Parts: sequence; structure tokens; C-alpha cells
Amino acid sequence: MSETRSDFLPAVDVPGVLARYDPAGEALPLMLDSPHSGNVYPDDFGHACPRSAILWGEDAFVDELFAHAPGHGAWFLACRFPRTYIDPNRALVDLDAGMIEGGWPDPVEVTEKTARGIGLIWKRADDTHEFYDRLLGPGEVRRRIDEYWRPYQEQMDHMADAIQTRWGRRWHINCHSMYSPAYAKQLNNPYAPSTDIILGDRDGTTSGPDFTNAFSDALKRQGLSVAINDQFKGVELVRRYGDPANGCHSVQIEIDRGLYMDEWKMTRKPGFQALRETLDKVLAELADYVRSEIA
Repeated sequence: MSETRSDFLPAVDVPGVLARYDPAGEALPLMLDSPHSGNVYPDDFGHACPRSAILWGEDAFVDELFAHAPGHGAWFLACRFPRTYIDPNRALVDLDAGMIEGGWPDPVEVTEKTARGIGLIWKRADDTHEFYDRLLGPGEVRRRIDEYWRPYQEQMDHMADAIQTRWGRRWHINCHSMYSPAYAKQLNNPYAPSTDIILGDRDGTTSGPDFTNAFSDALKRQGLSVAINDQFKGVELVRRYGDPANGCHSVQIEIDRGLYMDEWKMTRKPGFQALRETLDKVLAELADYVRSEIA
């Protein structure tokens, strides 16, 4: 039987912020993270729009789908706070300074994510809801960075550095979910999945083709349809930890939420456990792939 995450004690547990689970048994140079599955909303969030209007921003239950990762020798980091509060998969420069009272003293860069209102700190929930009816204070933005964003980055660095020191090579999977076509239509959003799974390696810049293709083939053997770099190519964390020329491979996975959850009720569907077991088999294959690479 597949092990569940509850079988492992986290190596690092910061309530409401993150939990890191280290490998059980044989360790491999394999790390996973789920930066958008957090659902512990900080008391000082202070958003003006209804909570119901922003729940779609969660990659709900993705951390549970990959909870078996330590049983396959992998490190696993799970975010606890919502990305709508501050997004650990964004760079610090991806910040809308116009949201902050008096502006922001540090460098900022207007990216495609910032323009859409989903940069480091989210501005827009949907076409009709803004997050805030006020400007954010510089102090509260700094606190979100120091107490939430930065600890996540530090734990990612810890896993990456520990792996690199021991093996000199690294494989990373950045875990996400994407709204189903039906839900995307409700959001009036052009980004809708064409397949069950979309893998992203930023057009081959964050992973060698062997790992990306091995990942894709393992998913297909389980009956899932897969596209590569179709709409979702990966953002900050795969960019940061992917360096295939130096043996560091990073791939983002996006899973159609319609496979495992009711997006309107935010509840698991009966197919949740079946998908979890499917992903368990996929991770077992990828663990074997990594073993063969380091043999």
C-alpha cells in the first residue's frame, strides 16, 4: 500500500507557513514542492473581496496528491499560506509598486504576471473583484516577504544544496494544478487545459529532454494525456532550480483540477484517491529513472 504523508514527520514544520518532509529510507537527488496548495489564511490578510472570490487561487489538495514523495526517496516541501497572500513562485521584483503606500524602495519589474494582477502579491481576484480597497503599507509587505516568502525560498535552497553537495546533480518537480475548461470559462480566462497534464520546462531551458520525456512517458503509461510547454511553461522556481547544462533538471507539472476535485465546492471528487495512486506509480518510475542516472 502507498504510504501517506501522515506516515512521515516533517523535518521542518512552521505552522501556517510551510512543512518540509525529508526522504524515508533510501534518499535520492529528487525534490518536489507544492508552492500554491496552502489554505491557512493569515489574520492580517485584510482583503476586501469575498473569500469565496479568491479560493480558486489555491492549488487545492495538490500537496496531498504528492504526499507519497518521501516514500520514494524524495524531499518534499509544502506551502501552508495561500499564494494570494504572497506567492512563493514569484520573484521579489514581480511586485506592483502601485499597490503600496508611498511606493516600494526596492527594484520592481512589470511582468506578464504583474500586469494580470497575479504577481508577488495579488491585486485582482477576477474581472469584478479587486483584492484590496486600500493601499498596502510597506511594513506589511516587508513582513509577508520576511515571514512567508523568504522561509519558503530558504527551505528550497536547503533541499537543493543538500542534494547538490551529495550527488552533484538534481531533479526537481514543481507541483501545480490548473482549472478545468468549464471553470476557466466561468472565470472568462483564456488559459484552459488541452490535456489532463501539462509539463513545463520553459521550452527546454530548465530540464534536459530525457527527464521531461521520461516524466511525460510515465504519465502516459498511466492513461493520462500530456502536453509539454502548452500555455504553462513554468515560472520562478523552475527557472531558479533548473540548470540542465550542470545536471540540474526542473519540470513543472499542472494537473487538470476536474480530474480530482469539484472546483465550485472545493471538495475532493471520488476520483481523488485513484489519481493519487496513479501519481504514486509515476513517482516510482521517476525514482527508478533517477537511480539509473546516478548508478
